[in-house]
Amino acid sequence: MTQACGCGCEHGAKTLTIERRERYTGEERVGEVARQPEAFAVLERHGVNHCCGAHLSLREGAAAAGVPLETLLAALETAAGR
Repeated sequence: MTQACGCGCEHGAKTLTIERRERYTGEERVGEVARQPEAFAVLERHGVNHCCGAHLSLREGAAAAGVPLETLLAALETAAGR
């Protein structure tokens, strides 16, 4: 998605590209997902280890926590407002 910058730093006419994942697939790394505050809370609530398990995929992290992947992905999507 491209949008105009509105930060007030006088480069508002320029555009910047914001990468936004449309859907979680389960292949994302737990550590990458945990950087988003709303996703961090979901991972904690479901017992997915975002520290030592940061190198795991969401699929692997969900399995290690005993959470169905579909449940975790749905909670992440909801938290992201999708």
